[in-house]
Amino acid sequence: MDSERKVICDNLNKYITDELVNCIDEELFTKATLEELGEFYYKKALSQVNDATDILLQTVIRFKVHKDLAFENLKDYYKSLCKIIGIEKLPSEIFIEVKEKYNDIFVQKYNVVLQKASTATVDINNKLWRLKDDSDSLKNAPPNYSLLRDLSSDELRLYEYGNECNVLRTRKEMIEFVVQYMTTKLMEFCDIHNTNSIELAIKEETLKLSKNDTFGADVSFSSYKDIVEITEDDIDRPYALFFKVKFYTATEMARKKLYTSQYTFNEEARIEQYKAHFSNIPRVDDLQFHRENDQEAYLSSLRKFVSDYLIVDDLTNMIAESICLRDRKDILSKCVELYNAEEFEIFGNIAPIQIEGMFADFLRDATIFRRFTKLEVYAGAVLREKIKYLQDVNSDIYPEAVEYFMFYFNNIIRNKVAHGSYKNIFKDKMQAEIFATEVILDMSMLVYMLSRKSETEKMYRFINGYQKYYTQMIKSEHPCFEALLNDMIGDKMVSNYDSIEKYRPIQVAYWLVNPYYEKIYESVGDKKDLLDLRSQFLSKEFWLYVLNELNDVIQTGYDYRRINLEFISIVNGLFRCNITDEVKGILGQVNSALQRIKIMGN
Repeated sequence: MDSERKVICDNLNKYITDELVNCIDEELFTKATLEELGEFYYKKALSQVNDATDILLQTVIRFKVHKDLAFENLKDYYKSLCKIIGIEKLPSEIFIEVKEKYNDIFVQKYNVVLQKASTATVDINNKLWRLKDDSDSLKNAPPNYSLLRDLSSDELRLYEYGNECNVLRTRKEMIEFVVQYMTTKLMEFCDIHNTNSIELAIKEETLKLSKNDTFGADVSFSSYKDIVEITEDDIDRPYALFFKVKFYTATEMARKKLYTSQYTFNEEARIEQYKAHFSNIPRVDDLQFHRENDQEAYLSSLRKFVSDYLIVDDLTNMIAESICLRDRKDILSKCVELYNAEEFEIFGNIAPIQIEGMFADFLRDATIFRRFTKLEVYAGAVLREKIKYLQDVNSDIYPEAVEYFMFYFNNIIRNKVAHGSYKNIFKDKMQAEIFATEVILDMSMLVYMLSRKSETEKMYRFINGYQKYYTQMIKSEHPCFEALLNDMIGDKMVSNYDSIEKYRPIQVAYWLVNPYYEKIYESVGDKKDLLDLRSQFLSKEFWLYVLNELNDVIQTGYDYRRINLEFISIVNGLFRCNITDEVKGILGQVNSALQRIKIMGN
């Protein structure tokens, strides 16, 4: 093939790979057969690539199919082009289903929830006005200077009015938050207030689903459906979140067991095990009824739950193993000891303040990498500010934790304890134990969240056992080289029972070589894993492997888009590390290869 024809074929190949696979022209969603759809793609490629011809396009199609297929007519090319683009199901068939799902969730269900939130807010405002009138009537009553006047009943009523107003204002804030959160999550799909954005998102989702034969619109929209239904439940049952927070670790442990048993039990046994784990969790509605009407029954249920699910034992272990809480674990352990010793009043006056401290630790941890470029420590932030900062820095804080701790816990618990008004929370021994047990469950949820979401915990999980894992998985001289390269180009998914995420390549590089992270790592365990992995990362053999892989990408012209160009910054930064001149020479070649790949992507 002469050079001119090769250039045209390369342009056709690039157009199919970069443009045609993402095409969402209106006509795409009207084709009733694969042949019609393939013809649309075929003609579009011919019209969009300069000097393209049928012969050249057919040459590219035959090359990309990678099979010795017999192409007898144009229909064979049309169907093959659909296969190259990845079409599994006709977009015209998926389009209707996607529109129906969108309208059901984003229009009908969403507006029902908005109306419920509005009604609940109006009701709260009316109650607040009535309480203000009642309070003002007491305060503005004619003076009574009788020597025999007993103020206790009027004082009690004012305190009750104040407490009720605090609860109502807190509830109003929680409704505002959860509605805003719901809207924000839905806006990740599209701008729900913009018709063009809605139409574009529906088309893009349709195209994505047409390339997937494992799930449909039900699964694709399930997360949006869940957030709307959770919000609706939050509004319908104001007490639900209070208990969901307290059951959080128990439910997460069930998810973990279900995940880890996928290769050891059959499906039926796994489901039965999953159900059995939940069998001793009390029903939220029953608990709320007892909480309001039968304190003894309520306390009995809490005790049983804490015992059945080993809450205190697990909390003790999580605190002992925590990296994020490494400077606070002594006092947290003493708090748990107070609870075990049934010193409930003392525990109840100390633990809420330590919960605020844990948010300070989380914030400090979540902003470590950020502090290399923006040195802020948020020393004077109060609890609500800490939680807001955690949201702002994308700490992945649980939304349930934001709503509960920023509003309910802060207003109803933390402020009263911090200001010495604990008698407004518990007035006798039974209430003190109830309060302490509720707080120990709050602590459990928070310590668990930090164990899963703090950066230092992720760093430790990433490094600890890294080489051992890949040595067991891959039988080669350097089993972890491929994984390390994928980490550096941002192409490795880290999957666990509670998350699927990617780590920033530059952040992983800091975990491996930076002394600040090294000090944290060695403060909680043996740093041999870190030093061994660092040695691999800085070795001549690894960078020769990287150079060969990048040269293959350049030579074939494939896979260059999966390379996060943050890798260039990592390579440049490594020249300042303790590496040999030989490795520096290889890094120079790697940098040149990355620059060529960068040009390929432009």
